[in-house]
Amino acid sequence: MLYTTEEAAVICGFLNAHLAQAGVEASVRKRNAAFQRGVVMGTLQPDDYRWAENVLCFLKPCWWQLHEDHRALENALLKTHLLAQE
Repeated sequence: MLYTTEEAAVICGFLNAHLAQAGVEASVRKRNAAFQRGVVMGTLQPDDYRWAENVLCFLKPCWWQLHEDHRALENALLKTHLLAQE
């Protein structure tokens, strides 16, 4: 099971918006870039999904204030959790 185009757009757009900021460590930005490539190429592994799940959970307080479609993020987080367990 992979992300749908819409799920990938929601997750990648949200992560890019928050992890491209200057205050984010270079290692986190690098990991995000690798995740983004994995999404595009369809090569994500369970560790990639676990990383995304952890980051989305960490950034969850930002969902309600900065992102209009928090329901799409919640659904994407749930699917990420399921994919991480495969």
